[in-house]
Amino acid sequence: MQTWYEKVRAGILVMCAAGLALSGCAPAATPVLPHVSATPTNIGDIPNLRAENGHILTPTIEPTYGGTTAASTPSPATATETVSVTDTEPVTVLEPIYAQMTKGGCCVQPFFSADDSRVLYIDKPSPSAVTGLWSVPISQPLTAPELFSKRLGPFNAAMTYNVFLQSGRTVVERTRDGQQWVVDDGGRRVVFSPDDTQLAWTVAEDSGNFDVRRGDIYIAGIDGSNPHKVATLYGGGIQAWLSDATHMLVSGKANRTDVTSTLSILNLADGSLRRLLDVERTRGFTLAPGGRYVAYAISQARDAAQDGMFVLDLTTARTQRAGFFGAYHWCSPTRLYYVPIKLSAPSNELWRYDVTTGQSTQIIETGADSPFKIGNGDWDVSNDGHRILYFSGRDHNIWLVTLPDAC
Repeated sequence: MQTWYEKVRAGILVMCAAGLALSGCAPAATPVLPHVSATPTNIGDIPNLRAENGHILTPTIEPTYGGTTAASTPSPATATETVSVTDTEPVTVLEPIYAQMTKGGCCVQPFFSADDSRVLYIDKPSPSAVTGLWSVPISQPLTAPELFSKRLGPFNAAMTYNVFLQSGRTVVERTRDGQQWVVDDGGRRVVFSPDDTQLAWTVAEDSGNFDVRRGDIYIAGIDGSNPHKVATLYGGGIQAWLSDATHMLVSGKANRTDVTSTLSILNLADGSLRRLLDVERTRGFTLAPGGRYVAYAISQARDAAQDGMFVLDLTTARTQRAGFFGAYHWCSPTRLYYVPIKLSAPSNELWRYDVTTGQSTQIIETGADSPFKIGNGDWDVSNDGHRILYFSGRDHNIWLVTLPDAC
């Protein structure tokens, strides 16, 4: 999975920071939820990148298909409707399939379990229940939720480790046996390496404009051993580990007075930086599964013509401007889903962008009766790109939509 801080909020936070919003876009609990990524592929001499969370609808235990109730969730191959254009040219139209997963306006920040079999979310389902990660089986919508973990995380991608604060100190816990280690990072957020043997964090200045604050990047063993500084940047920090665990994608300025920020590959052995991109006011760097592409946004640049959504190809160092502005999640090594910002629309749209062709395809249309209305920017994509979980801005429950075809 992408790490807690990258998956569910990726893209949505970019839009909120830019002063725009999807339905109900508002501050939520800090944790962001994980998702497993595909195995990176080779990218020549560039290290591989690892893709590390209106009206009230009537609750029903059956999923809905094409606006009607179905007895069970059909497979994507059978969820079809045939429309006859001519007597000799039948056209098969595939429809999204919706299923309400929770009830009672229960919970926030839904995401898929590592095997895509369960929806996990933050909740306190009753006054006597603990606040934690609760779950419902994807195959059994609206069943009684089960406590998955008392820890809110963040977790590593496989959810075999979690991190929490105790008396202002960062503690790493191994989930299988509860063994714990204290990390001397001042209670800061840590990022797990791809092989789960190391941790990284940024120690930033407490005052000054965010885009000029000094940030020292540290790494240590998974148990907090041998902490040491590997780089210093201004107005930036860690974006992701690379798949070899010896390089890192970082952003920031080399000097406090620099105008543009640099996206670079940091060699952890010698501290050298390999520049990839120099731009102003970038946000939301998100790596595609397979590690070839990086999606990001530029907002509120001094030159407004620079604002927009972009994709960087690491094999060619070419940047392409994507024809949308909104929230996004990668759903395959070369495609991403995005939800464009349309504040007056009665519901959200879903589009798929192909970075190899630059083409967008609409997957879900807006409509007054559409269940697809994301609240709080909470949505997640399954590993195969075939399903989406989201917090409904209409009834404040978690819904699942199975898409007509895989990403």
